[in-house]
Amino acid sequence: MSVTVGVIGCGGISRFHFSGLQKAGASVVWVCDLSESAARPWAERFGARYAADYRQVVADKQVQAVVVTTVSSAHKAICLATIEAGKAVICEKTLAENADDALQIVQAAQRSNTIFYTSYMKRFIPAVEKAKELLPSLGRIVSTHIRTHQCWGNLWDAAPSGGIFHVPAGGASAVRSKYGGGILVCGGSHILDLVLFFLGRPKRLSASMHAPAGMDCDVQATSLMETDNGTVLFEALAHPLTCVGFLRDGWDERVEINGVNGRLDIYSSAWDQVDAKASMLVHYDNSKGAAMEYRYAPVSPFDRAVEFFCSNIEKGLQGAQSRLTGYDVDNLIAHIKRSAESRQAVEVQWRI
Repeated sequence: MSVTVGVIGCGGISRFHFSGLQKAGASVVWVCDLSESAARPWAERFGARYAADYRQVVADKQVQAVVVTTVSSAHKAICLATIEAGKAVICEKTLAENADDALQIVQAAQRSNTIFYTSYMKRFIPAVEKAKELLPSLGRIVSTHIRTHQCWGNLWDAAPSGGIFHVPAGGASAVRSKYGGGILVCGGSHILDLVLFFLGRPKRLSASMHAPAGMDCDVQATSLMETDNGTVLFEALAHPLTCVGFLRDGWDERVEINGVNGRLDIYSSAWDQVDAKASMLVHYDNSKGAAMEYRYAPVSPFDRAVEFFCSNIEKGLQGAQSRLTGYDVDNLIAHIKRSAESRQAVEVQWRI
């Protein structure tokens, strides 16, 4: 038995989901996008029907699950319609443009008992999964440093005159209109999900953000968070340094979790080079005074995430990942923005 799915949205991120669906043995029966030229190659590859209107996909009784890979601004309407139709949802991050919309989506999924996933695939990086397994060995967790430093070019010294970061007169940059913001939303959202995955919901935070003159999106977001598992220092940074990081390719993403019995260091590679670059975990055990390295071959966390989602949908189970995952991240983003704007620490309010 395989899950029968419709995919809505055929932009750049969709290729990773199509790969995962194919490897999971899912049956793709609809491919939907406003651009027929973007959708047709995928429809032909899977022998699927094409639609420009997502409501055709949602209305088809054959469809068991809908994969939403559109821009975030379209997620709310599609997710709510799919939930109302009684179908499972796999939605790309971020779940919504704001925490209020994300809350409305997950509340609808809970009320209808719909299987619902926000696809934060970094949970499925092998080094991350192994770190989660070893986390209890650290004993009491006292401190976590977690960051994503991504090479976006030099956006600090002058506003760009073209490209996705350019702000046209009277308009918005493409990165803001398509993705909802800068480094906090585009890169930091994944890292905030790992904060939640490893440490639980923060209770209080203080934050700062920086958007250069002439730009409408942030290139730096930092936050000090208080959790039941120690303090967290978080940073998302867009930088111009081409040869830094784990693999000296400009991508510098790291999680360091310190406990009274040891430390976990996680290093991961660029999100869009998952089939070529690997991840690594270093586990220091204080009782032995020694560290163990876990080096993993390149493997796509998208494929692993989609396999997990499809397997649970086939079984009719939500499984280990909560419906609230997307709301939790969007809510943290909202509180980081609020703290940065007010220049004050804020208590994190969780409404569900």
